Amino acid sequence: MTIGGQTVALRPEQIGKLIEELSNARASMTPEPPPGIPPGWRFVSTKNPVMAVQKQSNGDHLLVMRHTGHGWVPFSLSPDMVIQLYMMLTK
Repeated sequence: MTIGGQTVALRPEQIGKLIEELSNARASMTPEPPPGIPPGWRFVSTKNPVMAVQKQSNGDHLLVMRHTGHGWVPFSLSPDMVIQLYMMLTK
């Protein structure tokens, strides 16, 4: 990987740590990044990812999905959002 003319070789676990640190930095940005998908955005999708779900004590559900590039990506979903997600996936 090269940033600002400096090149460094990273192992998979180091790349995972870098992604985690960048993700934490992005999550704390104000103002937040725009909510829509930017035009021309390029991405790699993961077909049929490994996933896990846990019900939380407050009624929310924790959905964790394994993306091939981003690693484990957690989402906390309220009961209403779980219903909306189900409805979107079954249309």
